[in-house]
Amino acid sequence: MIFEFTDSEVAQCTWEDGRLQLRFSAARLLDASDLRADAVWAPVLLTAEHAEPWETLEPAACMGRIRQGFVLHASQRIQKLPMPCELQGVVTMELEFEQGGVVHVRCKGLSLHPLQGGVAGAYQC
Repeated sequence: MIFEFTDSEVAQCTWEDGRLQLRFSAARLLDASDLRADAVWAPVLLTAEHAEPWETLEPAACMGRIRQGFVLHASQRIQKLPMPCELQGVVTMELEFEQGGVVHVRCKGLSLHPLQGGVAGAYQC
């Protein structure tokens, strides 16, 4: 599966001791073998280790539907990530939320893993 930031829905954000975790209630997932197939939605956990926000990070600013987002890793701008995913080294992430908030974070490792709860078809919060 391929995770796409656009249209994914963040239900919970925690930031403690340099670890940022975003729990997606409805992450947009695409079939890696057929990118033309309809997206499915599933719960996913994104973890950024040793996270350093560019500005004050309010967990409430990291909630809701993502309008667009990307990570910069190894000189590449990436809008879709394989799932599961482990990026090592310096990663910069930018998320623009539907309500207008923008979050910029630099971290030293980013992971993306599915959570229990199954996959739904045409579902979105």
